[in-house]
Amino acid sequence: MDTIIPLQKPARLFFNLESLIKHAGQIYDLPISRISIYRAVKAGSLPALKVNGRLLFRIRDVERWIEGSSLEMGAEK
Repeated sequence: MDTIIPLQKPARLFFNLESLIKHAGQIYDLPISRISIYRAVKAGSLPALKVNGRLLFRIRDVERWIEGSSLEMGAEK
């Protein structure tokens, strides 16, 4: 007899634009705007995927981007 293994929802790997803004505000206490994100994507400092016209961001890339930005800010002081 075969054992039925229930499907599990995979861990979240991507943010959409709105969830990135919400995450940055809640976790990092950073008020990041849509324009700031678009500029970072255009400059190449924040990697993004475009799927069906929507931008998606890997969570690990977002965390590196935020932490890298904070390191750059500290170096300017």
